[in-house]
Amino acid sequence: MHLNDIALRIENLSIQYAEVYGINRSADWALLKLTEEVGELAQAHLTATGQSRNRGLSTEEQQQLVANELGDVLGMCLVYAKQLGIDPEVAIAEKWFRHEKVPAASPE
Repeated sequence: MHLNDIALRIENLSIQYAEVYGINRSADWALLKLTEEVGELAQAHLTATGQSRNRGLSTEEQQQLVANELGDVLGMCLVYAKQLGIDPEVAIAEKWFRHEKVPAASPE
């Protein structure tokens, strides 16, 4: 599955969420939600790494919480990109992959 396919599915879920809760989805809203989710990821990380109270969760539950919060962060990044009309695959390729070092051709 490609990132744009995932983005479309998440966008549809975000639209449904907004309809249920009467939310006006905008780039501002998406950025604030992304910020909220990053905070929740940080809290989950602190708990999972023993830098905060364990909240009564097992090690496995703490790791799952980190994974869930990371999923929220990634999802909201994609929603934010959609709000701004940014293709996430292009954005990543242009920002990250231009730094890749192409391996030297092997001598034959």
